[in-house]
Amino acid sequence: MTIWQNVPFEDEAAIKEWANKNNIKYSVIKCYENEPLYADDLLIVLGGSMSAYDDIDFIKKEIDFLENHIKEGKKGFGICLGAQLIAKALKAEVYSSKTREIGWREIEVFPHILTSNLKPKQMVFHWHGDTFDLPKNTIRLASNDAFINQAFATKNGFVVGTQFHFETNGGSLKSILKEDSEYLNFDSPYIQNIEEIKEGKKYIKETNRALFDLLDVWKNL
Repeated sequence: MTIWQNVPFEDEAAIKEWANKNNIKYSVIKCYENEPLYADDLLIVLGGSMSAYDDIDFIKKEIDFLENHIKEGKKGFGICLGAQLIAKALKAEVYSSKTREIGWREIEVFPHILTSNLKPKQMVFHWHGDTFDLPKNTIRLASNDAFINQAFATKNGFVVGTQFHFETNGGSLKSILKEDSEYLNFDSPYIQNIEEIKEGKKYIKETNRALFDLLDVWKNL
């Protein structure tokens, strides 16, 4: 398995726990340091503070790579920015939503092979302001009142993207609050304050369990 990391303060978090439990060896490519891109059959693309439409060399390279990776029938899982990069690789429009969703908020989960073990209503962690149109030949997996396209997947489940962060754990939550707290300075009804976000640590076990359930299905497809 290969993991693409787009900023220093957003790492694999709970994905590491899942990989260790499943004896899955993985490598991390620091895309922000322009390390050469490669991917195993399982590829996870993490989040970042930039946008999929930014004029950044390594972002463009990721999109081009993802387009070929998907065409070759390999598996890709994108989180937040990673989901937006996959959407763009699938020729969907990615753009600013003019609002932001930050903190612990519920999503509605829709039926799909990947979500077969998830609850219909799921609490997850959000840290995003960009959105995307649903890519052609994909299925919407989740939605809420802030963003209609919270998650999507191809029909066979090989390619999946989530706007939200299933992988958030105590360490990654602390890191993003420290390194990207200015992102909270925005007028939106979907933003929690820092104390509310910290109180949401009680949801970490639940959200990580949902991630593990989804990844278990994904890797075995």
